[in-house]
Amino acid sequence: MKIFASDYDGTLRLGDLVSQYDKNAIAKWQKQGNLFGLVSGRSMESMREEAVKNDLHADFYIGNNGGAVYDKDFNEIKTYYFPFHKAMDILEYIRSEKTISYVMNDGFYRAKCVVDEMREDKKYANTKTAKTEAEILAKRKIAQLVVSLDEESDCERIANYINATFGDVACAYRNINCVDVAPYGISKATGLSYMVAYFNVDSFDVYTIGDSFNDIPMLSTYYGFAMEKAVNQVKSYAKATVAQVGDAINLLLEKAE
Repeated sequence: MKIFASDYDGTLRLGDLVSQYDKNAIAKWQKQGNLFGLVSGRSMESMREEAVKNDLHADFYIGNNGGAVYDKDFNEIKTYYFPFHKAMDILEYIRSEKTISYVMNDGFYRAKCVVDEMREDKKYANTKTAKTEAEILAKRKIAQLVVSLDEESDCERIANYINATFGDVACAYRNINCVDVAPYGISKATGLSYMVAYFNVDSFDVYTIGDSFNDIPMLSTYYGFAMEKAVNQVKSYAKATVAQVGDAINLLLEKAE
């Protein structure tokens, strides 16, 4: 049994919907007795919505850049949280920066908060959430913070600041038009490693694919494919590049024959 773990936005989902070509490849991979998982910076609430919309049937789901691990039926396996008072310190900094909006989540549900209505929100403009910020904060459990920005230089600067200032409790990852902030020590690699142990799969039988900086930990820890459109820094951590997820899966299936 092998595992193929895919990033979602910009990797498995390239347009409004996941392509039928990629879904067919995933189904073929699973039919051969292998596992397919989604590993995303999205909240689990958002991942469930996308799975339903696209008729996706993954064997596991990892959200919050590795901080939320769920099974195929969206039952919680493991969730990591910030110390609450430290999350509030990070949030205070986020509000003081060139932030367009930010999203926080409690491990499953999320809330969006608009900071600057005058700027285009490329990350969360169309995002609707079921919970309010007050409802999330009332639980005193914060599992992830995502900052929406519009300049790549700001993404890099803010991620670096969070890592330097709050590095004892948080890991900040640059992404496209945003910065993902997860609890200390958490990455897509740690979330995936949890499931590798859970399913008792050899690490040499784990394959990953992604397109952005937050995918680097899992691309470098396991056999990594990078999307052809990824920047060179991301590609440098991969063993091969492909145009679509289905291309990578089909290559692996051909080698197994």
